[in-house]
Amino acid sequence: MGNATFLLVFNFSIGLSFATAFLALTWRSNVGLGRWFAAGFLAAASTVAVEAFAFAIPSVRLVSALSFGSLMLALTLITCGLVRHYLPQARIRWLLALCALAIIANPLVVFDLPRGELLQGLAYQLPFAALTAIAVVIILIGSRRRSIDLAAAAVLGASSAQFVLKAVVSALHGSGPGVRDYLLSGYAHYSQTAGGVLSLLLGLVLVGLVVTEVMAEASRRLQRDALSGALNRAAFIEQASELLRHTPLSVQSSVIMCDLDHFKSINDRFGHAAGDEVIRAFGETLIELTGEGGLCGRIGGEEFCVLLTDCSIAAARIYVDAIRQLQAMARYDLVPHDVVVTASFGVAITRRGEPIDAAMRRADLALYEAKAGGRDAYRFASLVAGPGDEVISRGALKREM
Repeated sequence: MGNATFLLVFNFSIGLSFATAFLALTWRSNVGLGRWFAAGFLAAASTVAVEAFAFAIPSVRLVSALSFGSLMLALTLITCGLVRHYLPQARIRWLLALCALAIIANPLVVFDLPRGELLQGLAYQLPFAALTAIAVVIILIGSRRRSIDLAAAAVLGASSAQFVLKAVVSALHGSGPGVRDYLLSGYAHYSQTAGGVLSLLLGLVLVGLVVTEVMAEASRRLQRDALSGALNRAAFIEQASELLRHTPLSVQSSVIMCDLDHFKSINDRFGHAAGDEVIRAFGETLIELTGEGGLCGRIGGEEFCVLLTDCSIAAARIYVDAIRQLQAMARYDLVPHDVVVTASFGVAITRRGEPIDAAMRRADLALYEAKAGGRDAYRFASLVAGPGDEVISRGALKREM
């Protein structure tokens, strides 16, 4: 077995191995990145297969088109996966159009250029270099620039440079007059060696990226209450503390304790499945109204807590009224339609500097007052004085209601 043939087999094995690894890592995960990468490495493996069986393909032009097209598709799939991951709102049609244009141009234009000259080498390799360079830009723009992101960008950048270098080496040392002669050339040895090393490095760093995202997804799942979809207590307190820490000192935020009224009687009269349905629906309502700028956590049992940043007393009142209206209209499969499940709320206006657990205690005391006052109501806790503020008494807030 010649060196070039051995390297072809080696590179084919790399492609299949990494494709299998990506699928295995994301088999039960929502991380779509792994499936894009698996498809890309399968396409890369088919590129090696085309070159290995070039002698059995009657048309040299077809061999060139298949080899180029497979690698172009592989890089496009990997880049599309990076776009979907780092820039989920961006479109990938332009990448697919670029891929199709390059694949069509290869047999129609590039193939007829004088083989072995710099122009032909650049025309063949530049689409690959451009795609890998685009992938680097996508990572740098859309990532948080973690170590794994920067490592992926570095390997893709090296791959982009290597494609350009291949065009120069091909022009200087020659790759043979035809595609089949490529396997017997010194250029093939360089090309397959460099390609194999970079493919191995790229596969390893992309596996690291996928593992990182799968672990992050698992961590996020552990932070969520499985029934309601809200954050669990520990995750809510941790994230709320971090969110308040980065809120401007002059900005008011609202901590809202929410508790379903007479929840025990729902379980007792209609069963725990009905209680679970009510909690699930209530959690979904809170999360939907909270939006991406706030946090919603299930603190325990039928009690939830919401943090809304840049939320004044008036805005908090609007938020609570909206929840109460939706709750009054809510109907459930396992609870009779004539039964209206209400909730009570306690609101604490806070600022950066007050610990989240202190704000939650104030909101909880206000919630207790709402419960003691007959339920299906809300109360505001006393305000904590901020710069230039005066403390407003709870009685004043009651009178506003």
